Amino acid sequence: MVTKAGIMTALAMCGACSGDEPCDPDAPGTICTIAGTGEIRAIGDNGPALEAGFNEPQDVIKAPDGTLWVTDFNFYTIRSIDPESGIVRRVAGITATLGDSPPPGTTQTPCLEASFNHTPTVHFLNGYAYLASWHNRRIKRIELSTMLVENYAGRGAAEQYDGDNGPALAAGVDLPSGVTSDPAGQIVWMDQANQVIRRVNSDGTIQRIGGSCVAGEHIQQCAPGQVPTACLNSNKFVCGSQGLCEDFCSPGFSGDGGPALDARLSQGAGQSTKPGGRLVYVGADLYFADRDNNRIRRIDAAGIITTIAGNGDEGYAGDGGPATAATLNHPIDLAPAPDGSLFFTDTANSCIRKIDPAGVISTVAGVCTPSESGTPPSGGDFSGDGGLAVDARLNWPYGIELDGNKLYIADSYNQRVRVVNL
Repeated sequence: MVTKAGIMTALAMCGACSGDEPCDPDAPGTICTIAGTGEIRAIGDNGPALEAGFNEPQDVIKAPDGTLWVTDFNFYTIRSIDPESGIVRRVAGITATLGDSPPPGTTQTPCLEASFNHTPTVHFLNGYAYLASWHNRRIKRIELSTMLVENYAGRGAAEQYDGDNGPALAAGVDLPSGVTSDPAGQIVWMDQANQVIRRVNSDGTIQRIGGSCVAGEHIQQCAPGQVPTACLNSNKFVCGSQGLCEDFCSPGFSGDGGPALDARLSQGAGQSTKPGGRLVYVGADLYFADRDNNRIRRIDAAGIITTIAGNGDEGYAGDGGPATAATLNHPIDLAPAPDGSLFFTDTANSCIRKIDPAGVISTVAGVCTPSESGTPPSGGDFSGDGGLAVDARLNWPYGIELDGNKLYIADSYNQRVRVVNL
């Protein structure tokens, strides 16, 4: 974890970088900034993290070497924070440079020479870092021993959903927003624009494991009880003519209590949408944030899908009661705790909430405040460093990471990384 010595050294070097009083990241219940000045500026690499500029950091993930990797979404890079010194470094991508590395005709590119088109999150497994390479429409991976990046799944085709049961690299993947691994060590991700969850099997083939793509519903809705028919030239379904198969996968909600493969998800549609929900395994069960359905859902080992939090309405309500009766607002990231609790970013409420083992929901960081316009405050909404986490102001936090009693928060539109000592 990021140590007190490292952060306090960085604080001493920059003073009250956060805008509040410098704070002790080990003080119980408090929240502190550990990276970012709050400015959108491409500065700070190889210096104190508290003097660095970020551009919508979307996630913070603990790497096998103990550093914290931060996905700097709109600077198209991944950066790391050293646990002892508090120094930030670029580990992948070229700052403010769009691209899709490795280029055609090559299989690998050194990470610091590679370019990407947005990376919401990263997952570490068996010596690799797997990237949800969002607008590249691929899953990429970095071999940590060599820091070379290569494509792992997806051919980079926009608004395409095909390839199930074939080679993963040949499949049409569209806006992958979250990536994890199952108990067998197979890579699983949220294929956001295709409204499905997919997996690369151990033999390199791709498989749908949750959700279904019903195309053309903004033109012709499925009638109640109507079973969509399969498209002939893709893995989509339609409730109408085959001509609708050319349309995008429509968001929807259905399926609780039945097979996950028959369920509908709503992760945000269109190429200008923001990244949707992420996923995590707890044992054999897969938990994911069904973002625009304002729910947290679970697929169990038998393939049955259920809602564990959220009543489907958009807003904020329900703390102290059953999570399934609570109102959420575009949840995105999840972090399981050893005691069976599940933390999640209630992103458009600008807070972090928790479902305890009894199914009761509470807020653990941020003052939950629904966004009136459906977008983050343009001027930021930041306060609270050195005080109680539940009194702090966050601004659309996308990502969280739980490491022991430290809850790291990508406070995305405050352009900071913060930590709560639980």
